[in-house]
Amino acid sequence: MCMHIENNEHLEHLIAVVEGLDDRQLNWFQAAIDRRRGTLKPESTVLERRGYRNGILQLEGRAYRRKDGQLTERGPYWYFHYREGGRQHTLYVGKTDNPEVIVDEKLGKE
Repeated sequence: MCMHIENNEHLEHLIAVVEGLDDRQLNWFQAAIDRRRGTLKPESTVLERRGYRNGILQLEGRAYRRKDGQLTERGPYWYFHYREGGRQHTLYVGKTDNPEVIVDEKLGKE
């Protein structure tokens, strides 16, 4: 059986169980969800992506988890992802309206 279908069946069952919980049980369940969210690594969001030189320029919104557990977003910042010598590299470009110029300055014109 496909894992995707199996996981959806588990989620549908879980949702049905949640719908039958009382207020005290919902609070307990919410606390468990909050604990789980605290263990997950925040993810960046790609807002724009375009090819440049020998790689990809990406405008990324960054997410960080504060000490109090709240999630905060920063950016957006430009990053240049490229391969050189068989290895993957990421160059931080920063906040700019013209990331190509910054990449050229940092890596040198080809």
